[in-house]
Amino acid sequence: MPRTFDVTSGPAPDADEEAGTAICERCGREVAGSTLDRWNWCKSCRAMLDRKVRTGQYVVAAAITLPFLIWILVGGTGSVLPTYAWALPLLAAWYLGSRIGRVVVRNYLRAQPGA
Repeated sequence: MPRTFDVTSGPAPDADEEAGTAICERCGREVAGSTLDRWNWCKSCRAMLDRKVRTGQYVVAAAITLPFLIWILVGGTGSVLPTYAWALPLLAAWYLGSRIGRVVVRNYLRAQPGA
């Protein structure tokens, strides 16, 4: 289950100390400084990012796992392990692909201006 990224490290550098507000780096809205994450994104921008990351991480996991599955089914891997015994390596490939995909997609989207 993907975790939401909710890290607060105090107000942003451009925060208004008296009002406790800061500017979201992505949407430019003024929000309470304590609701910004460490990249100075507000909660609604983080929610949008999390939705895109969830979709993207499974695309990356599928891109890693499907060629492996095709190789198992088409190739002569029956002499190494029975076909059903490849389930655990396939699950491991899916899990690792999902974890790698989450990091790659999140960093890619964070780097995009106006993602």
